[in-house]
Amino acid sequence: MKLTVAGRNIEITDGIREHLQNKMDKTIHELGEETDVHVALSVEKHRHFAEITVKTKGFSVHSTEETDDLYASMDNALVKIEKQLRKHKEKAQALRNKKGSQSKEQSQG
Repeated sequence: MKLTVAGRNIEITDGIREHLQNKMDKTIHELGEETDVHVALSVEKHRHFAEITVKTKGFSVHSTEETDDLYASMDNALVKIEKQLRKHKEKAQALRNKKGSQSKEQSQG
């Protein structure tokens, strides 16, 4: 997994990078090595924004979150990404199951 972190009006510290890496290892680990994760963090007065884009073979997902705490923004955006990835995985699984049952019916008929 390739992780890119960019900051607008904020310096990306090792702590931020480490926090993101730990969270990603827990949530998005099953996507494989060809996954490209781009995180953009920005600060405007008391508003902290986190934008996360995950690009992998065949599809990409995007999430944006805004709170008054940078770490909360990152965590909430990762939760959204995780939900989108789970939904995509379930849809793909359902499609495979549907195709498999159709081919069984054709071979029996």
